[in-house]
Amino acid sequence: MHNKPNISEIIPGQDMNIGHGFRAKHFDEDSFNSLIDPVVMLDHFHMSAPTFAPHPHAGISAVTYLFEDSTGPHINYDSLGNNIPIYPGDIHWFVAGRGAVHNEQPEDDNSHVHALQIFINLPASKKMIAPYAVHADAADIPEYLAHGIRVRVVTGEYRGLRSPAVLPEPFTLLDVFLSADTIFEYSLPAGWNAFVYCVQGAVSLSADTDTYSDLLILKETNAVGIGGDATSLRLATENIAHFVILSGPSLNEPLLKHGPFVMNTQEQMNQTITNFKNGIFGQITG
Repeated sequence: MHNKPNISEIIPGQDMNIGHGFRAKHFDEDSFNSLIDPVVMLDHFHMSAPTFAPHPHAGISAVTYLFEDSTGPHINYDSLGNNIPIYPGDIHWFVAGRGAVHNEQPEDDNSHVHALQIFINLPASKKMIAPYAVHADAADIPEYLAHGIRVRVVTGEYRGLRSPAVLPEPFTLLDVFLSADTIFEYSLPAGWNAFVYCVQGAVSLSADTDTYSDLLILKETNAVGIGGDATSLRLATENIAHFVILSGPSLNEPLLKHGPFVMNTQEQMNQTITNFKNGIFGQITG
């Protein structure tokens, strides 16, 4: 006997459009019944002009992954003094910890940024660590290649390949491309949850601990959350497909959200808001 994995309903991305230069499909952890913990939020976005003002984060990592078909860099500015271009294929992992300010925007003429923005929760033990940033260039991200399969191991590891990004907590982000009539398999460790998002095309998804079952058809811009015991995932396509798998250990901790802040208690949240208002997060200079 074995326990079946918990699988959420198929969740379509919510349309989010801001101004003339930003459009996204938005996902929030509330829609997945805790099955994507530690993921708090994901936006699959297209951006062609500066859209956001400098803004704070605390209690999370704010992660930006540029897909390779972006046509220019996404420039990151933060209160740590970083001014870093995020080029197509790069990953930038901003560990906000106890609080910091950042902003990211395309600045090249006719630039099109195609990317994921992901909020990854920090455990209670690291909510108040000093903020810092982790960056990995596209050229340093390893790839797994097999017949009809290409996998960018953006963070974490897959089939003996390990990303150079050293993160505050274990987390795997795989960017997967399948040719027609191809099957991809991934083993989800015990105690880990997964977020599977179809970027392009459609895939059939099955998951079980021993045998493949619970077949779902995941269409473009739809996602599912998966948790439970150690689980084998199998994704197949009759045509070409592009999807991402995000997976990490479930924190199973109280979750309190207030805009860009994610804490465990109201006392922490009140202190974080006070710290931001008092300028303790710092500011972007230059």
